[in-house]
Amino acid sequence: MNRPALSYQSDATAIVVGVGLMGQHMARQAPEWLGLRKLLLVDHARQINDGGTPRPLADFATEIAIATGVEVVAESIDVTSESDVSGLFSRHRDVRYLLHTAGISPKPLTPPEHLTKEDIMGACEVNLWGAQNIIKQGVLAGAFTPRAHGVIILSTSATVGSEGRASAAYEVSKGGLMNFLQLQSRYLLETHGLVLNGLAPSPLRGPMAAQNPISAARLQAVEDEMPIGGLTDPSHIAAAAMYFWSNECWCVGEVLTIDGGYTKHKPVYGPL
Repeated sequence: MNRPALSYQSDATAIVVGVGLMGQHMARQAPEWLGLRKLLLVDHARQINDGGTPRPLADFATEIAIATGVEVVAESIDVTSESDVSGLFSRHRDVRYLLHTAGISPKPLTPPEHLTKEDIMGACEVNLWGAQNIIKQGVLAGAFTPRAHGVIILSTSATVGSEGRASAAYEVSKGGLMNFLQLQSRYLLETHGLVLNGLAPSPLRGPMAAQNPISAARLQAVEDEMPIGGLTDPSHIAAAAMYFWSNECWCVGEVLTIDGGYTKHKPVYGPL
């Protein structure tokens, strides 16, 4: 019998940073897919939005542990705090897989001239520095398993640089994150044995994208223009993440766009 096309290191530890729509999907699926020993769920809040219902992050972790038979630990930290993240990696080591989805989108669809310094810097602090802080503290603590293919996946955005209608604060921060990923990936591999890649999904139908009527209208406009039909959903992103995490992944510093063709050759301009 031929072996599967993709293989993984079983009995490993994975971290999901940001337990929103995508993080919850991976938490439910990754333990079985990867054959995990331990799953760490990290979020800034002690209470998450699970399908529209608020619930404690610790209760969600317990549910996943019972369903999968894997050790699941919930951690509530501020990803922008060096002491918080350093403490996280002092408690949890030997990390093989990491998926970073934490991010904010302040004042969506707001023109740049109407944003404040606090809007811009706040988005950069969470979306750009938060991801770099996770990598920095993990490296300094020696917490990552070296030469681990796909050990780190950063979530960027498909619409950055192609549409110009998301929050300018969000786009600036995610654009910086994409540059960091592409420019520093070779250094991280050669110096620390870490493979860094990124995913750039188009908007999902979840609490973040539908946080107000303007965002909800934009989401519908994206769906109306989606060449492949429908909207991107967590299963599409998860499939890409599993490739980057596989032993066979031969990519370094790549950003894979997962958008059903939305941003290809026909940027959407004009009114919603």
